[in-house]
Amino acid sequence: MRFVMSMALLCAALAGCGSGTEPTAQFIDGPWSQDFSTPGSFFTMQLTASGSNVSGTGNWCGEAGPCGTVSVVGTVSGGTVHLDLTLIQQVPVAGVTSVEHFDGAFSGRYALVGTQTSDVPGSGPHPVTYRHPVVDPV
Repeated sequence: MRFVMSMALLCAALAGCGSGTEPTAQFIDGPWSQDFSTPGSFFTMQLTASGSNVSGTGNWCGEAGPCGTVSVVGTVSGGTVHLDLTLIQQVPVAGVTSVEHFDGAFSGRYALVGTQTSDVPGSGPHPVTYRHPVVDPV
């Protein structure tokens, strides 16, 4: 009985210290895409972490346009993620720029869930989910 209690305490202590599989900065590396229900719309980005700093580039397109590129900078701390996204329109009018801010957290290793706001006047925050296309091997 003493052995069983010792093992239970050991397991509880190890669980409290973390299993090493919680999302951290290393899990931000790679491709991410935003969930969309509108055909023809997409938002993709390739992110890389260097310490707690995140950077990346990507592409986006709305249904029937506009479309463009995105530049990403941000931070990751534990499971929380902040991204500043600079969207540069390429078509139909090149050079139009807007900035959006994502504040969220990992939901598992392969999803970022949070709220995104835009610097465009009159636009409010909206929920956003970005997914890493890797299938969880669990």
